Amino acid sequence: MSLEKLMDELERHIDYAQSSLKELREDVDVELQEADDEIKILSSQIDDLDKDLDEADTKIQELMYQNSLLEIELTEVTGQLIHLKHELDILRKGV
Repeated sequence: MSLEKLMDELERHIDYAQSSLKELREDVDVELQEADDEIKILSSQIDDLDKDLDEADTKIQELMYQNSLLEIELTEVTGQLIHLKHELDILRKGV
């Protein structure tokens, strides 16, 4: 094989390798862009979920506070009922 043919063959291999490398770079760029887009979407969804979680936590805290107030009121009413029952028992015994 002559040196000239060898050089031609090497140039074809180099051209093929460069073309393949260019295609590979383009594919990688597309994949990276798609991954970046997906990351942005997921990041936005995480932010939305964090906001929802914060709102739910606030609502739970409010409900717990209201529950505590209702428990206090129930305790007061129960105490009043016990007192009224005691007075009623006293009145029944006295009659």
